[in-house]
Amino acid sequence: MGEDSGEKTEEPTGHKLSQARQKGQVAKSMEVSAAVVLLASCGALFILGPYGWGRVTALFRHMVWRAADFSRDPGDLIQLAEMGLKEVLIISLPVALIVLVFSVAINLYQLGGFMVSNDALVPKWDRLNFITGFMRFFKIRTVVDCVKSVLKMGIIFLVGYLVIRDHMEDFVLMVDMQPLAIGVLTLKIALELFLKTVLVLLILAVMDYGYQKWQFTQDMKMTKQEVKDEYKQIEGDPIVKNRIRQAQREAAKKRQLADVPKSDVVIANPEHFAVALRYDREKAPAPVVMAKGMDFMALRIKDIAREHKVPIVENRPLAQALYKAVEVGEVIPAEFYKAVAGVLSYIYKVKGRRQSGKAA
Repeated sequence: MGEDSGEKTEEPTGHKLSQARQKGQVAKSMEVSAAVVLLASCGALFILGPYGWGRVTALFRHMVWRAADFSRDPGDLIQLAEMGLKEVLIISLPVALIVLVFSVAINLYQLGGFMVSNDALVPKWDRLNFITGFMRFFKIRTVVDCVKSVLKMGIIFLVGYLVIRDHMEDFVLMVDMQPLAIGVLTLKIALELFLKTVLVLLILAVMDYGYQKWQFTQDMKMTKQEVKDEYKQIEGDPIVKNRIRQAQREAAKKRQLADVPKSDVVIANPEHFAVALRYDREKAPAPVVMAKGMDFMALRIKDIAREHKVPIVENRPLAQALYKAVEVGEVIPAEFYKAVAGVLSYIYKVKGRRQSGKAA
């Protein structure tokens, strides 16, 4: 039971979650969407209810006042229908717009933002297979969804039963009430039932969202081999990367060796280290390391220096310290100024003597 067991024990990587999201696979709860839409509908009716009721009563007054003016003529009936349809649209469109906005917002929240998934739009013909569809009913997730639906209906039924039980005395007293009082009491009980049902649905929605996130994470888990394969796919095969690094190192060495002839001096010890320096006051405030190497690379630097008549000064401590402290292309640190200045001064003096000797 090692790494090759095939068990999905590893948490999903960010790359896999990103790929799943592009395919439209996210942790999403339909219970949350339904609860938010129901709340939005309730809020819209609460806010716009008085406005809508005012327009409805105004329409009925208008129809009553003009009842004598209407006849059975088709034109009058069409005019009446158009008037009623217009009022229905004026009342219902704001409510529908609010519900639509909240519905889109909660779905975008669960999806993590706006997303268009081409994979989700591709028809899956295997869903039309009767055997596959029949077997889907026996999956654990289907059983869980079925149990959740039964529990939800049972809890809602229980809430309704408890509310009605608490108002049994009110139902008995309705016999002696006026019609208006009966209507007010009925509306009060219905509102209480509605609010408690919405509260229960919200609690169930939060629980279902937590379950959906947990289930999604379980589905997205990976085996150790899948994690390794993904790493190779993203970062590249380690063997290939090593070859690339090796090629880059070889190219860097070639560039260094090409810069050795431009150097003013090579500071080296007899065998292990060699550092080529160039000092150009117009380009840098201090000498710059043009090339450096150890062992075979040091020998190559010294060979090229001899070939191009670049002075080689053997200074074991200085060569070793420069090799460890300074990278190629960098200016030497201040602590090396005095030692390197002494070397360069010596080189310039030797060059000056040779030039004066040639001139004589």
